[in-house]
Amino acid sequence: MAKTKKEMNLKFIKGENGRPGYYITDITLNYKRIRRYAGRNKEAARNYIAKLRIAAQEGKLEELINPEKTCDTFGEYAKGLLESAEWKEKRSSKRNEASLRYLNRTFKNVRISDINPALVRKYITERKEAGMSPASINREISLLKTVLYSAEYDGLIASNPIRGRRVKRLEENNSREKVILDMKLTDDDLRKLVDFAAPHFKPILVIALITGMRKSEILKMRWIDINFRLGIIRIPEENSKSKKERFIPIDSILFNALDSIEKKGDYVFMNNWTGDRQKDIRRVFKASCEHAGIPTGRKKGLTFHDLRHIAAYRLVKSTDIVTASKILGHADVKMTLRYVHPSDKDKKLAIEKSAENLFPGRQYDVNGKKSTALKGVEKQSQFN
Repeated sequence: MAKTKKEMNLKFIKGENGRPGYYITDITLNYKRIRRYAGRNKEAARNYIAKLRIAAQEGKLEELINPEKTCDTFGEYAKGLLESAEWKEKRSSKRNEASLRYLNRTFKNVRISDINPALVRKYITERKEAGMSPASINREISLLKTVLYSAEYDGLIASNPIRGRRVKRLEENNSREKVILDMKLTDDDLRKLVDFAAPHFKPILVIALITGMRKSEILKMRWIDINFRLGIIRIPEENSKSKKERFIPIDSILFNALDSIEKKGDYVFMNNWTGDRQKDIRRVFKASCEHAGIPTGRKKGLTFHDLRHIAAYRLVKSTDIVTASKILGHADVKMTLRYVHPSDKDKKLAIEKSAENLFPGRQYDVNGKKSTALKGVEKQSQFN
């Protein structure tokens, strides 16, 4: 059966951030092009289009599209959303609060109905000029877009003014590869980092470097989650970023590191920290790096999260990428690839191994000595 003219102007959109339903793709009434949400199901959407056509004939189209309403300001409406039980349960609740603080500098007293793509693009330009990273700006715009979708759903605005690609995301380049490679860290450097750390901080560094566990996963670890008899660490789903339970094997080094910790409560590490744990961790980590002669800071130095990069690199070299991905707790192997930094040494060894497999014995010269450009490469940095 052929589609009717009305149906041809409708498209069902799931919408990750918006409400799923039928949207008008392209209708022109009274020389006005209309694209907007029409209804949850096709019948409701058809009825809405019929109302639009009748309103156009009666000269009341603008009244139907933009009804007079008391529109909340962005700051007031967004605050109500973020304080609701539904939004407080979101994994991104803390990040949303931080993003809203920046958004409120521009949009707090702006009526939701007055927000438009030009105003948002101006905000992006100002944030870039202030030195903010593309990733941070994208998170702020993502929150803004989600709030506007909620306002559309609540009937405060007819449609989200920045839906789709009306405001483009900034290209992100958050790879830490260059910073980590430029530091030329060796195994000796990493051992010094642990050796020069405060006694209560050593086990945290050992766990991070061997397992690649996230800082939050380490700090939230409880004694009940460690089974010394079976040799496993359990990371419950509520502590995992992927919200999936996983288990990490304990080797002899991890066993000794964990066994050396004095039991002061239910938690392995959090009982040893008071006040602002994030600041305490940064302070102790920075001190450890300084004693070991390792630079710190996001621009040219080491961060605690870089230990996860380093652990991922070493895990992939020790096993296959799927196993490494499971240990690291990634939902997709593609995520693991972000943490893998093949060095020049790795590439040369790969070429040499490939050549040896294809032409066995031919890498030796006439005197029977091994001819390789990798002589002495063992002394180089593991990331060089």
